[in-house]
Amino acid sequence: MHDRSRETAAGADGRSQGGGTACRHDKLSTRLRAASLSAIADLGFIVLDDDDDGPDADPAMITGYKAARNRPLTSGQKLSNKALAAVRAPVEHGFAHRKNWRVLGKVRTGDPR
Repeated sequence: MHDRSRETAAGADGRSQGGGTACRHDKLSTRLRAASLSAIADLGFIVLDDDDDGPDADPAMITGYKAARNRPLTSGQKLSNKALAAVRAPVEHGFAHRKNWRVLGKVRTGDPR
């Protein structure tokens, strides 16, 4: 089975677009909306939720705000990013702990993968 979670796409400027390729291919935003669900994601997923119907739309992918070179973040956007980071941090720490234990298991069993 092909693991699409590691695929990246390059934009016109040559920068990677994160995990958006697999999510776009699998129509994650559409599936989340159909199930009346949302997901909190990092800034790599901003490009996936561009089909909303205005500021009051129910987003499928909840992401932070990204500053541009000529458009710094407002204090409200910074506060929103801070609140999202506080929600995401425990989950990211859980992923890190899981990866650490997985590595230790491979060392103990001698699994070369």
